[in-house]
This record gives sequence, C-alpha cells and structure tokens, in this order.
Amino acid sequence: MNRSFFAKNPSILWFIALLGLFTLGVTLLSEATGTGLISTSFVKTLGKTLCLCLVAIAMDVVWGYCGILSLGHFAFFGIGGYAIGMWLMYARTEVIVSASMANQVIPPSATEVSDAIASQIFGVVGASELPTIWSFAHSLPLQLLMVVLIPGLLALVFGWLAFRSRVTGVYLSILTQAMTLALSLYLFQNDSGLRGNNGLSGLQNIPGFESTPQSLVSMAFFWASALALAIGYILFAFVISGKMGSVIRAIRDNETRVRFLGYHVESYKLFVFTLTAIVAGIAGALYYPQAGIINPAEIAPIASIYLAVWVAIGGRGRLYGAVLGTVAVTLASSWFTGGGAPDINLGFYTIKWTDWWLVLLGLSFVAVTLFAPQGIGGLVDKLVRKKA
Repeated sequence: MNRSFFAKNPSILWFIALLGLFTLGVTLLSEATGTGLISTSFVKTLGKTLCLCLVAIAMDVVWGYCGILSLGHFAFFGIGGYAIGMWLMYARTEVIVSASMANQVIPPSATEVSDAIASQIFGVVGASELPTIWSFAHSLPLQLLMVVLIPGLLALVFGWLAFRSRVTGVYLSILTQAMTLALSLYLFQNDSGLRGNNGLSGLQNIPGFESTPQSLVSMAFFWASALALAIGYILFAFVISGKMGSVIRAIRDNETRVRFLGYHVESYKLFVFTLTAIVAGIAGALYYPQAGIINPAEIAPIASIYLAVWVAIGGRGRLYGAVLGTVAVTLASSWFTGGGAPDINLGFYTIKWTDWWLVLLGLSFVAVTLFAPQGIGGLVDKLVRKKA
C-alpha cells in the first residue's frame, strides 16, 4: 500500500480521520480517561458497535462486492467469541481455584488444580472433566490462534465444497443458513463442550487485571476495537481495489462471463469468503469480552439475517455504507429496546417500543429496499455529488 493507493481512494483517509476523531472524543469524555460525561456502559456499547461495524464490512465485501449472500457470517463472529471466551473463563477460574487451594497443608498437584477448574466450569451442566476442545484453553497465544484458525478453516472447507459444486444464489444462502443453524443447535447441547445453553459468562473479568477498574478495561477494548476497524477497513479497501477488485465485482455482476474469460472464479470466491470469515472471528473475539457473555443464541441464523439488514440499510457495495447502517441500526436498537424511546399512548393501545422495535426495523428495511435501494451510503453519495 503506497501513497497512490490512498490517493485513488480518498474515502479511506476520510474514514480513518473521522474514526480517529470519534475515538479521541470518546476518550476525552469517558469516565476512565476524560470528563466522565460518557458512562462506562455506553463506552462498552460503542466498543461493541465498532466490532459489529467490522463484521458488517466483512459481510459487505462478501455480499455487496462479490455477490455471495452469506447468512452464516455471524457464526464465524460467534466462533471467535467462543475461542477467546474459553481462555478468559479458564484463566479466571484458575485464579479462583488456586486462591481457594492456597491454604491447604499439602500443596495441590497440577492434576488436582485442573480437575477443580473443570468441576467449577462444567458443574453447571453436570460434568467434571475438561472436554478435548479445551485442550489449549490454558494458553492465550494458542486460543488467539484459534480465533483465526477455526473460522478460517470452517469457511475454507465449506466454501471449497460449495463453490466447486457451483452452488450459487439463493441455494448458497440456504446452505450457509443451514450451516449456522446446525452449529447453533449443536452448541445448545450440554455435551458440546461449551456449556450448552449456559454459554460462557464473566468474560468482562480479564485475568491479571482484576484490580483494574472496569472503566479503564472498557476503554482499552474500545481502543482495540477502533484500531481493528481501521485496519480492517484499509485491508478490505485494498482487496476490492485494482485488478482483484474488478474481478470480484465482475463475478457479482456476471459470474458465467468471468469464467468464460478464463478466470478461476471459485478461487476468488473462496479467498473472499475465507478472509471475511477470519475478520468476522477477530471482531467476535473483541466483542464478547465487552459483552461479558456468549451463548448459542448469538450464533442463531437470525443474527446473520440482522447482519444482512445492516448492510442493506447502509448500502451494500460501499464499505462506509456498511458502517453507517450498522451504527444507525445498533444505536437505534439500544435506544428503543433500552427504554430510551418513550411509549406512545394512542388511547386504545399503547405502543411499547421494546415490543415494536423489530417491526420498525422490518418496515425500515422494506422502505429502504423500495425507495432507497442504495441505502444510506447512496444518499451520502448523492449529497457529495451535489456539493461537488
């Protein structure tokens, strides 16, 4: 990436500048490092929103640019959360167990400590042994590797099987949704090794930072989320530029013609699908320590549908459109479902937004599809062109 790349894509510099100003503003107004006008809980909300923006950009690349409507990318997001959550839960439980055994006359062996950790974590599902998939849970570097490796391998295998069979369109969307549903149903089982419906909890308690205020921990994750979003934006902007970007867009517009021109379409699609899955996993690994809990419901197919709605409302085929759509919908969701929006009394019926938010979201999606098919990003483009 040289200077000419940014010169050809000035929107990247605008995005990074706005993101930097936003990050600086939140830092100066937060409880941990600023005036305290922004609460710690809202800093967490903003940090989680940045993570959702990152996975939305990944979704925009795979759908808006490559034409693959994946209804399973939030599954990769959840897998990344589970991968880092395993280490967080294991390490935190190890601290608790070691402290409780410290006063024993005979120091506990490593096996006794491990058994106690397993009982503490899995007692809620009636188990007392660590499942095989927790073999690396004691190691942060290995679990960070899993954050990248597992979503990447799953996407690689699934994509290779689907693309080599030339499954496209709605059939591919159904397959990705089926994959997500199967994974979600498996994780709901207590013998899945991930505590079934209970999921992994207490993820906001970072091992080694127990005495650090949550306000400061939240800011650290907020900064990390902003940095990841900036890097992800630049990475995907690079991917969709130049010859590769032209081929990817051509596949979206007319896959058969691109294949007849001699390009190996399946390789391009597999590259995009796998790369976006890895980025989705990284976004999930940053999101769930801020959320504090992850369970199989987070991986349900409806979550991936929400992701597609964010991108559609923001304007697919525009990286910044995915960000705009995600920010607009997630912050509106927090306001409507969090009690911020006042109920409307019609006399014969009271509209409670906690019950009607999904209806409003659905109507918004239909309205955008009918009257502004290019989404919020398209409206921004029109305003910019008028000013120019």
